[in-house]
Amino acid sequence: MKSTFGYLLIVVASVIWGTLGVFGKLAFGYGIDPQTLIALRLLISSTTLLLPILLVKRDLLKIGRKDVGWFLVLGFFAVALQRITYFYAIDLITATIAAMLYYTYPVIVTIYASLFLKERITLQTALAVVLTFSGVALVVKAYETSWFNANLAGIALGMLSSVFFAMFFLLTKKLRSQYTNWTLVLYGDGIGALILLPVTLNSLPDIVSYPQQLWVLLLTIAWFSSLLAYLLYSYALKHVESSKGSILSVIEPLSAAFFSLTILGEQFEPLQAFGVALALLGIVLLFYRSKSRNQNNSVLRREEGEAEP
Repeated sequence: MKSTFGYLLIVVASVIWGTLGVFGKLAFGYGIDPQTLIALRLLISSTTLLLPILLVKRDLLKIGRKDVGWFLVLGFFAVALQRITYFYAIDLITATIAAMLYYTYPVIVTIYASLFLKERITLQTALAVVLTFSGVALVVKAYETSWFNANLAGIALGMLSSVFFAMFFLLTKKLRSQYTNWTLVLYGDGIGALILLPVTLNSLPDIVSYPQQLWVLLLTIAWFSSLLAYLLYSYALKHVESSKGSILSVIEPLSAAFFSLTILGEQFEPLQAFGVALALLGIVLLFYRSKSRNQNNSVLRREEGEAEP
C-alpha cells in the first residue's frame, strides 16, 4: 500500500511541476521579469521552511564545515541560476518547449556519470540518448532554420537550465546521505534568495505596487508549483524504487504540454508532437530495467552478500 501511495504522490508531484510554465507565463503578463520572479519565489519558499524548522527541529540547520562550499554551489548554480534560465526560457519560447528542453537532464546526468564516474554506457543507454536529443531537435523546430535562429536565445537558456538541474541532481545525491531533504531545500533556496537579494532590493519599488493577482501567482509558484511538489516527490522516494519514480516523473513535460495547450492556447505542429513522444520514449528507455535484468542483479547482490565473511 505504501508503494502504491508513493507512486501516486510522484504522479501528483509531476503534474504540479507541470504548472510552473503556465503560472510563470501568466505572471510575465503582469510585467514581472524572470529574475525578480525567481528572487521572490526563493525568498518565499526558504522563509516558509525556516519558520517551522526553527520552531520544531533546529538540528536541521546544522551543516558540516567541509560541505559549506558544496551548499554554496548548490544555491548559486543549481538553484538560483537554474530557475532564472528556466523562466527566461519560458519568457522567450513556449512553456512546453522550455519544459522539454529542461527535461533532457537525465541524459546529461548519464553522460556525466560515464565520463567522470566511470559508469558503463550500454547500447540501451546510447539509444535513449539518441532518441531524446532527436526528439528535442524536433520540438525546437531545428528543421526550420529561420525559427531556430529567431529563438536561439530561448533554446540555449532552456538547455542551460537542464545542465544546471543535472548539477542540482548530482549535488543533492552527494549530500543526501548526510542531510535531510528539508535541510537541502532550505539551504538551496535560502542561499539562492541571498544571492538574488540585490535583485529583490532593486525591484522593491515595483514589488510594493504589484497587483493582487500577481501576488497570488507568486505565492502559487512558490508554495504549490515548487515547494509542495518537491516535498511530495522527496517523501514518495522513501517508498518506491528510484528508477520507476524517475519514469513516472516524465509526466511533468506531458502535463506542461497539456496545461499550455488548454490554458495558454499554445499550438504544436505534428512533427513537434512526434518529437515530444520521441524524447519521452528516450527518457523512459534510459531508466527502464527489464525484469530478468533486475532478477540477475538481485542474485548477484545476494551472492556477494553471502561471500562476505
